[in-house]
Amino acid sequence: MLISDESHQIIWFCTLFLSIIFTVLGFSKLGTRKAIFLENERKERSLNEKPIEELVQELVNSFNSIEEKKLLGETVFAQLNETLTNSINQLNHINVGLLPPTYKFDDSEALKEKVDRIIKQQFSVIKRGDATTAYTNWSWFGSKRKGTQMVDAYRYLLLKAFNAEFDVIRKKMRHSSYDATIKKLYRLEEQLEKLGETANVTISNSYFDLKIAELAIWYAELKHKENLKQEKKEQQALLREQAKKGSGGDVDEIEDDIFYRKSDLAKAQKLAKQLHGASATDIELKIKNMKKDIGRLESKFERAVSQAQLTKAGYIYVISNIGSFGKGVVKIGMTRRLEPMDRVKELGDASVPFKFDVHTLTFVDNAPNIEKKLHHKFNDRRVNIDNHRKEFFKVSPQEVASAMEELDIDSDWYFDIEAKEYRESLLIREARNNVSTQSEVASTQLPTSI
Repeated sequence: MLISDESHQIIWFCTLFLSIIFTVLGFSKLGTRKAIFLENERKERSLNEKPIEELVQELVNSFNSIEEKKLLGETVFAQLNETLTNSINQLNHINVGLLPPTYKFDDSEALKEKVDRIIKQQFSVIKRGDATTAYTNWSWFGSKRKGTQMVDAYRYLLLKAFNAEFDVIRKKMRHSSYDATIKKLYRLEEQLEKLGETANVTISNSYFDLKIAELAIWYAELKHKENLKQEKKEQQALLREQAKKGSGGDVDEIEDDIFYRKSDLAKAQKLAKQLHGASATDIELKIKNMKKDIGRLESKFERAVSQAQLTKAGYIYVISNIGSFGKGVVKIGMTRRLEPMDRVKELGDASVPFKFDVHTLTFVDNAPNIEKKLHHKFNDRRVNIDNHRKEFFKVSPQEVASAMEELDIDSDWYFDIEAKEYRESLLIREARNNVSTQSEVASTQLPTSI
């Protein structure tokens, strides 16, 4: 059988192709063998340089390091995931006009809980599609789908307009204008109903009632703050009456004065050891006078404390200072000042680098007794175990709130802290560090010579 020239060419090409493949495979195997050989050589050298135990320990350390990084990464991932979830929830609220409520630092935790709860209920109604009602089954140019889209657009815009106007109305409300604010809300509903007449869309009764309920919550807080102002006048009158009996001076002020005098005395005594002659005599005389002053102050302090037991009404305060003491440390104290915030400001003036933040400041009929009970409850968590006059405790404001609730003390709490000076200091320090880092980078990029 004769084979054509074309068949010869095909056979020749196939043979050539197979030869190339086998050659490549041979080189590949050779390369793999060489790589295995080199890797074995490297491992043998490593074993000769280091004992097997040391290599195993290095691997164990490397594994532990990776595990630590993994755990840290999981924690960071969980935090980021939580932040992302919260951000998505907020975005969903914002898309329908439910803006996150803005709170003031004197807004109580009870208000925040109630407002957050009612907003969740409102969002639930919106999600079900029950926040607005549409009584029309439209067709747009013969298309029911386009008609439905148009009605949905009306419902969406009407809801956003209602929520936005509600926020404006609510923020303008005062403790004396609740009825007028309610009328504004009804008038708003009527105006939006007219705008939605084309598609016959209105705000639903269930959603409107929830906004009325939210308005009532904000009003209750305004009314509560106004009542506190009136109560404060009565409390100050009672404190003035107590002061007329003669308390022997403010206990807090006298105790602070004793502390600073003793501090000055210690400095003077240290200086006296370094001086000789006339100078030493002068400083000894000053020390003698300072000791007399301290003695008089301590006697006055004892009289003031004794009299203070008879005048029991006062303010219990729980304050913190994260810039000075870190998180999870609070000061639990009492004061009989007519303006209790004066005491808080005084504590943050000179003795610490930053001002204190107030978590609660509540008037009680028997302040020494309440203070004593709170101190006793957290006695094992004192910062200064040796000196019980130092009223700092390693507890959270939430724990103190629970303790005061157990004592049937009704008070407003503020867990979010401003820490304004501390946070500003952090930002300034961070900005300076950034400027310094940028300067260093710029300097390294410049040529050493021109």
